[in-house]
Amino acid sequence: MAATVAACCSCVALSLLLVHIPWLQSETSSNAGQALGAASAVSSTAVLIYMAGAIRVQHREVELHREALRTQQDALQEQCQVSGRANGELHRTSEALMRGLHMSLHRMAMDDPDLAVTWPSYSSDGSDLRNKQYLYMNQVLSLHLLAYETGYTTAHIEGSFQHLFASRLWREFWESLRVSRAQEIPPGTAEAEFSEIVERAYAAALTTIPLRRNG
Repeated sequence: MAATVAACCSCVALSLLLVHIPWLQSETSSNAGQALGAASAVSSTAVLIYMAGAIRVQHREVELHREALRTQQDALQEQCQVSGRANGELHRTSEALMRGLHMSLHRMAMDDPDLAVTWPSYSSDGSDLRNKQYLYMNQVLSLHLLAYETGYTTAHIEGSFQHLFASRLWREFWESLRVSRAQEIPPGTAEAEFSEIVERAYAAALTTIPLRRNG
């Protein structure tokens, strides 16, 4: 751009200089004036050609710059995706470890009545036997939730609970939990989706013929 401006200024200065030269303004200088006009036209054309070339070069540079920016943007997006997947895996691993610790604590309570009394009773009748059974079933429930979070299909989880709900104890256990879980679990989470699966299995189990016949 600087070179183009300099060339234009030089052309204008040259034209002004030639116009003020006395011998070029005489009648005998018509041929020289015509030559000067032709030279000016040629120089102007050359300047325009140069400017067009410079514009093309700038356009290519802009396109290369845009392409570099797009490449950098794609690389950043890929890095963000990889980072997001890594964070998701780390989060799931942390949840699995916490759930495993929770299950271990419940197992200790099942093995030791003195520790079992430190947990709120799952059983409505307050009996030690029923509370121990409910503690065990809560372990199974937590195990299924962990399986769901690690990739087990909805059909697999729902089928498993339809089988479990054939047991009257399992139906009573879920009936004691379903209302509180619906109120406490945040909607839109994996655990909320899991509860919906269990609820569907529970409703399906209630409609089977053996359950209606045997109660």
